[in-house]
Amino acid sequence: MKILVLHSELGVLRGGGENFTRNLFSAFRQRGHEVVAAFVADRSGRYPFPMAQGIVPVPIPGWWAGKLGQASLSSIGSWIARTGWRKSKWEHLRSAIRWRTRRWHDKRFQRRIEHHFARRWVEFEAVYVHSSRHLAGTVAQYCPTILRLPGPVSPEEAPVLRKPHAVCANGDALVQTQKFLGDHAIELPIGVDTTIFSPGITSIRQALGWTDRHCVIGYVGRLTPLKGVDLLATAFHEISRMVPDARLLILGNGEQANLIQSLLREELLRGIVHMESDVSHEHLADYYRAMDLFVMPSRYENFSNAILEALACGVPFLASDVGGNRILAKAVGGVLFQEDSVRSLAISLRQTSERALEMKAQGLFGAEYVRQKYTWSASAECLEHIIRSRLGVKG
Repeated sequence: MKILVLHSELGVLRGGGENFTRNLFSAFRQRGHEVVAAFVADRSGRYPFPMAQGIVPVPIPGWWAGKLGQASLSSIGSWIARTGWRKSKWEHLRSAIRWRTRRWHDKRFQRRIEHHFARRWVEFEAVYVHSSRHLAGTVAQYCPTILRLPGPVSPEEAPVLRKPHAVCANGDALVQTQKFLGDHAIELPIGVDTTIFSPGITSIRQALGWTDRHCVIGYVGRLTPLKGVDLLATAFHEISRMVPDARLLILGNGEQANLIQSLLREELLRGIVHMESDVSHEHLADYYRAMDLFVMPSRYENFSNAILEALACGVPFLASDVGGNRILAKAVGGVLFQEDSVRSLAISLRQTSERALEMKAQGLFGAEYVRQKYTWSASAECLEHIIRSRLGVKG
């Protein structure tokens, strides 16, 4: 069959949703299907992250800014609104601007897609839309359509969500969406490439001047308020004097990069914190293997790709008590701390550092669990079944 993928930031971001789409459709193509992917690009049609081999790219050129001004707002807020009511007001303003910017971005992408494919819908047997509910509802008028939700949505959106032929989700998004959509919402599980992500040796510690006696805490993901990396930075600042062997490794970039660097300025100068803004997906495993503990401090998390990748490398995890983190903790014994609480996170970091052998055993159990349960080939097979059974496609 020939399928069209509509994912606006597929070629310009290296986030969990983007990796999900790239890996899923790479495996889907290996099952003998044709895949065409449309996404935003710069005015010259360029995009930094290429598609997997065999996926036909359709870059939509133009001026695109899904998070216009957010980095500047976060930087300003870190100086004038660190705590108290000013911080609350500033966060409210920043969130309002982000929501309106995102809405404008999505509407513009939808208009461009409708124009670009106006005469081409008949080329495709199915369309896969990432996140954009209104785009999926519109496309469903022309072609069998799947909407993939990366996170929960409001029950008030049920009429829009029933327009696509199927709604797919996993983790907390699936649990919450099925409460009001019933079996119109179906699971599309995540996968992990265990040929890349697996236990092994690494030279990262040596390159950083860290040894086996150090307790390396790690984070991989975007540096945004939702991900709560500011909580991790603050908690590490508090415990670093009490746990002298503690080290912190942060991989990622985002609007809070300057804030995180500011919070950890002293630790960065001391060489006990290292930050990398951009690591390719293929090289992430080396960094995971350098960690003794992976931390996901999100203020909300649907179902973390990064936690699964860390587990696949044999690294135990500590995560906020939200959403899909609870699902994974129940399955593999991860440790949870109270959401949005620096104090709870700091206590948990100290406690886990004192339980090294127990945490290492949890990590090894997690690696086997991921290897058995989460594969991209299984995810692609599941997508194929959904397209045939829910959308009625015979290809």
